[in-house]
Order: sequence, then C-alpha cells, then structure tokens
Amino acid sequence: MNWITGMLAVAAACGIVSCALAGEAKGPSPLEMVLANTKALDHPQGNRPPLVLWTPNLPGADDPNIEKVLAELKARGIGLMHRWGGDPEKSTDGWIKIGLLQKKLGMHILVDGTGHVHGFLGGDDTGHVDKDGKRFRDKSFNWQPPCPFAIQPRFEAKRKVYEAFAKKYKDAGLTVDYWMADFEFDGPNEWNDGWAAAKQCTVCRERIQNIDTDFLAWQKAARDARTAMQREVWVQPLKAAFPAIRIGNYGMNSHDGFRYYKDFYEKFDPNLPHKKDQNMLYRPWAKEFEPSGYTLSMPVVYTWGWIFDAYTFPNKQYRWFYNMLLEATSVAKSTPAGVPIMPFVHWTTTEPPKALPEGFEPMSRETYEELLWHMLLRGCDTFAMWSPGPETAVEVQPVQKVYNDSLQYVDFLDKGKPVLFDVPAEPGTVISALKLGGKLLVRRTDFAGNTKPMEVTIDGKKLSVPAAPGKCSLLELN
Repeated sequence: MNWITGMLAVAAACGIVSCALAGEAKGPSPLEMVLANTKALDHPQGNRPPLVLWTPNLPGADDPNIEKVLAELKARGIGLMHRWGGDPEKSTDGWIKIGLLQKKLGMHILVDGTGHVHGFLGGDDTGHVDKDGKRFRDKSFNWQPPCPFAIQPRFEAKRKVYEAFAKKYKDAGLTVDYWMADFEFDGPNEWNDGWAAAKQCTVCRERIQNIDTDFLAWQKAARDARTAMQREVWVQPLKAAFPAIRIGNYGMNSHDGFRYYKDFYEKFDPNLPHKKDQNMLYRPWAKEFEPSGYTLSMPVVYTWGWIFDAYTFPNKQYRWFYNMLLEATSVAKSTPAGVPIMPFVHWTTTEPPKALPEGFEPMSRETYEELLWHMLLRGCDTFAMWSPGPETAVEVQPVQKVYNDSLQYVDFLDKGKPVLFDVPAEPGTVISALKLGGKLLVRRTDFAGNTKPMEVTIDGKKLSVPAAPGKCSLLELN
C-alpha cells in the first residue's frame, strides 16, 4: 500500500483531498481502508450501478498511480465521487483529468454535489415575518429554517453555479452519469418547532389556509418550497446538460405516505399526526420526490440509535431489521418502474445515545447482510454507504460482500420483478423474491427459529419456500 500513501501526499498538495485524508502517519486513510478491506468482484458487474462510498476521496489527478487506483476501484465495483465545491472555474480541472481517465477505463462518473447545496438560504431576508414586520427564524434546528415563501429569490444565483459546473464537464467531453447530494439542512422544515414558528409568521398565515389547525397544510407548504428549490436550482440545469443523468438526494424517494425513521436533528411530537407502532411514531410524509424531478431514489436505511428502544421485540436483532426493512419496503413498493433505488446505508449504530439502554445489543453483521439481501430482492439496485472515516474499514466489508455476491444473479437483478413485500409485525420468517419468467430468486430469513417450509402465494400460485440460512434459493414457479 506504499504507492497509495505516496499519492495521498500529492493529493494534499493539489487540494483534491483534505488534510485529514492525506494524513500525517495517523493510520490508514479511508481510501486505504477501502482497498484493504474489499476484493475484486467474482462475477461480471454488467450494467449494475456501482457501489457508492460516501467517505473516501481520491489522490491527486497528477499522481502517476492515479489510473491504477481507478482500476482497483473499478475491479471492486466501487464508484468514485467527484466533489463539487468552490469556484467551478478553479475547482474542476483536477476532477476533469480524473474523469477523462474514468472514461478511458469505462467507469461511470459520479458527482457529490453537497459542497454547494448547503448554506445559501441563511440571512435575515429569508426569515419569517412577525406581526411587527421583523424577520425571525425557527431556532429549533441547527440551521434555523427560513420561511418557505422567502427563499425563491436566492435560486437563480445558485442555479448558475450548477450550470457552470456542468458546462466545464461538457466542454471537456465528459458526461455525468450520477449526481448525488447529502442535502438535509438549509431549507424549510415542518417538524420540531417549525409549525409553531409558521403560526407566528404573517406571510405563512396569509398563504396557508387553516394554518392554526391543519398541520398537513403547513407540511405541504414547507415541502413544496423545498421541492421547488431542488427542482429549479440543481435538478433542472443538470438534466438540461445531461439528459440521461441519474440525479438523487439523501432521503428523497417515493414512499407509501409515511416515513419510518427520524433524523438526528428531528424530535418526535406525539401531538402531531402519526401512526404508532409500539414506542415508534411513523410520521406522515409529503410527496416530494416526483415533483422535484429526481431520477435516482435515495432512501435512508440507518441503524439509528433510538431504534433499539422504539420496539419491544424480545429478539433484539429484529428490532433493527424490522424498522430498516419497513423504510426500504415502503420505497421499493412505491418507486416508479425504471427509477433506480440507491439507499444510503450504515451498519454500526448511528447517533447512539450517550448512555446505552440496558440490555443494548447492536445490529450484528449477519443481520445487516440479511437486510441488504432483502433490500436487493425487493427492488433496490445498489447502495450508497455512508460512514465516518474511522468506521470505513468495518462498514465497507459487509456491503461490498453482498454487492459482490449478488452479481451471480445479475439477470434477476436487472430484469426480475419484486413480488414479496411483507414485513412481519412480530419476529418470524421474512421472505423476499425476484420473479423472472417462471423462476424465483428467493431470500428467506428466520427470526424465530423456524426451519419448516413456508408457503407463499405469487401470481395466484402457491409455492413452498424451504429454509436456507444465509443463502438465496432458485425456485420454479410451477
């Protein structure tokens, strides 16, 4: 790995990789950890979307070993994120050199656009307006959300930034295949104290009918504003430049009307609309994926620390599996045909509480790998693995293993139709399947020790599914 260490020093000098990644003998970088803890694919990748790793950056574009690193990543089925940030005239040259090498190697070009999606809605002029005409902001979130009716004047200047990035790539003869962002903050948000703030805003009161009593009307206004921002600022200009682009964002996905998790900056309020399941409150969610114009679905399937106490199943592994599969299944059932699904995934406990609950049991690697398999067999196409740098070595192993192993069934993944979506309300047997012609690719996981064949009905036909711990089964639907 000495050649990688040398490249990181060059990268630091070029400014393409951060000082934390370049390192000063502080242990392996995330990139080194990825290459050391993954292996070349055992099966052809075909046209499957690449595995996306949100943390590791790449060495400098001028390093003599850069092409070798790209080839190593390609052999592992791993994509590379170009990080857009700063002045597009000054910050893209290195990435374009890398992109030309990727084009030579037949790799997809993936862009992380997060560097420009946050932070352009701050300031007094985008705040709510109180009865005295003074601006104020909702302070219950770390970014202090603005008024949904005050943000539109900011759109055009930011839109021009994305147009400039896209032009630089087009002029270089490059196409962006996937553009993704980890955009969660900055815009209006209906949760926490958002509704209370909106009730104090004269503009919101004028624009939103029944704002005092109708939370869902307020939610729609907040989400409509966020939707318009994303559609007009980055989705439309990127689609105009690259018509076939797959463009997505953190937590933007079709769904069944509810969101089955809460993010670290949100709090539950039992006085707001919800559907209760044990100690968990599932919140109604506005329709935002389709009107935003996204072409890549990116749900969030994380081991949030609160999951453990949200459920009371004696089988503690099922607590994690149940919640995470509910979210993944909601998205898989609701996503339009032809739209790829690339969930954000994370295994080690996400945002754990300072004091772990009594009897706490983290999600095991075995359970996590089973979850990933069921997600694939319910319609997910690949994974976007997020992790803090120090966790990279641990996080990348199971996700690349499942991705690699799944490629032996590439025909089912490419052409098969998901046919089973049940998420048992109690620990029991979970079955997922892809149907291709008269055959089924099936994954069965048992959380209650059942080893007997289980009967399922598909297309009006009954089928016996045998136990096959840790394996997929190929069955005839006859």
